[in-house]
Amino acid sequence: MAHGVFHKDLGPINLSELDLNDRADRLLWESLYGKTAKGDLECLECRDRDPGCPQYMFLRLWKGRPLAVHYSTARHSTAPESPRHRALKERIARAAENAGLTAELEARASDGRRRTDVLVHGENGVTLGCEVQLSYATAQAVVKRTDIARADGLTPLWTTDDEAAPLIERTPWARLDQMPIEAFSSGNALLVRGGVKDLKLTKCDSRNPVPCPDRNYGRCNKWHGTWAPTLGMHLDRLVTASAVSEYVPLYLPAQRGRRASHMWVSAQDREKYLDATTDQLADPDPGHIDNHEPSEPERLPLTRECAYQQRLDDKNRRGRIVRDTSAILPAGITLDGPSPPTSPPTETEARPATSPPTSTDAAPSASRQSRDTARSTGHQEAGPPPRTSQRATRTAPRMRDRAAAATQLGCKVNQVGFCATCQDLTRRYGQGGNPLCSACQEARRYRKV
Repeated sequence: MAHGVFHKDLGPINLSELDLNDRADRLLWESLYGKTAKGDLECLECRDRDPGCPQYMFLRLWKGRPLAVHYSTARHSTAPESPRHRALKERIARAAENAGLTAELEARASDGRRRTDVLVHGENGVTLGCEVQLSYATAQAVVKRTDIARADGLTPLWTTDDEAAPLIERTPWARLDQMPIEAFSSGNALLVRGGVKDLKLTKCDSRNPVPCPDRNYGRCNKWHGTWAPTLGMHLDRLVTASAVSEYVPLYLPAQRGRRASHMWVSAQDREKYLDATTDQLADPDPGHIDNHEPSEPERLPLTRECAYQQRLDDKNRRGRIVRDTSAILPAGITLDGPSPPTSPPTETEARPATSPPTSTDAAPSASRQSRDTARSTGHQEAGPPPRTSQRATRTAPRMRDRAAAATQLGCKVNQVGFCATCQDLTRRYGQGGNPLCSACQEARRYRKV
């Protein structure tokens, strides 16, 4: 990628001098953009270094600015692979092989359009294409390489250590801490800081400090889903789990209040999400992601260099926008039911509403031990006299009509609310209100005896 290119008829062209808002420059650009054949444009640096082996280029708009890009997908000779990049590739391959899988380094496609850093052959036909991106790469380059990988039947996994990398949220990704090369070569765990999330279900009741996300007020007593960062995930584990389909990529299209996101989730969480949502989920459409509106020309001097450092490594001038914010994303799903599918019922939920708490449940452990001793000696210990409670004698169905409940309880309708324990309607608000209904108050007093 460069802003200097050689045209077979016009000679060297400094694309950074073109102002697409100027009529003359725009006419020149329109006469070239999309109308040059392969062989019309050549790389200036390659032309000088090896005239017998020209590297052909084509034109592209990047954030509204004209650029020349190589047809060849091979890395340029002026941007060699760094030792950290090579060490992390070998670490990923070693993690796959330790799990009994096979891995290939620098795997090339038969047509030459793709070269993958590490190709992991998993189970059930899954082939994981691991890309290590420790240097800067544009969003366009990442999306293009991801599209090529998907077209070849690969599941892409990009790894970076830059929280501002453009690949974040634009392809299946994982972010590590910035560590020295020794950390990659050693056997220490590489903690994944971003890119992997868990589906969390939160009960929308009085204990939740935020209002209902569906209504923006009150509580609905349902379960709302969010995507929260996974804690304790290591890169070795993510690579092997993704290769055997324990973790799968999930793409969430942009919605109101949520930007488009790529993440790795467990296969179980993905199934739960698909069962609860009405959205049709699929991979994003291939193509460019940045707008192509004309921008101000940069007026850079004509140079014969062709390397990423020429234009894209000047991060101080470009500025850094943190893309990995580790934020909790709304999943946009709401589930009914007394408890989330992943959590066991609590003691209160498991106990039938029509049975009173028994002495075995209410008595302390010392009293239980004394009763066992009395049984072993043949003496029957007299327990406390049975106490009746409203919960024990309740035979009618729970009240769900606020107006009827207010009439029965002798209060106003706005004073009626749900009991914090059994979710029955009770006089909860105002003077004389209590978060617990009378039956739950009686049961609580009984347990304290």
